Amino acid sequence: MYVPDIDFLTSDDIPDILRINAESQCSWPEEVIRSDLSDNSSSEITYLGAFASTAEAPLLGYAVLGREKREGLLMALIVDRIYQRRGIGRQLLVAVSDCAMYLKFRRLKLKVRKSNSAAISLYSQMSFVGETVRRGYYSNGEDAVIMSAKLPLKERALN
Repeated sequence: MYVPDIDFLTSDDIPDILRINAESQCSWPEEVIRSDLSDNSSSEITYLGAFASTAEAPLLGYAVLGREKREGLLMALIVDRIYQRRGIGRQLLVAVSDCAMYLKFRRLKLKVRKSNSAAISLYSQMSFVGETVRRGYYSNGEDAVIMSAKLPLKERALN
């Protein structure tokens, strides 16, 4: 497992966020990212990044925490393709969980593509359970699985 430095992202990190975002099958519009991270943003959205522990410290991945009613909402969890399968997503998920608990959330929710078995497996290992399926949620018509977990997250072994 690779152990990155986890930190809050700022507008200075936008070029790296956009680089990783461009490779994602669920990429966000650039103007949304810029707006969220602008100095005058009033959004209640937190961007966390995983950085390499080297001098150049490239961004390896990022997660976005928002709010839906009284629950935390994992809005995005994206790891650079080069660095996937090294535990970075799991570490970002733990950092999001910590932030959500700091904000007094008791649960964390997310939506994930039904076809994204790797992500569903990770979330299941971190105590998320499927609640429902939202048919045709994504722009290509794919279904979303809505999952949630009680905080703090607990890692569990799958059978």
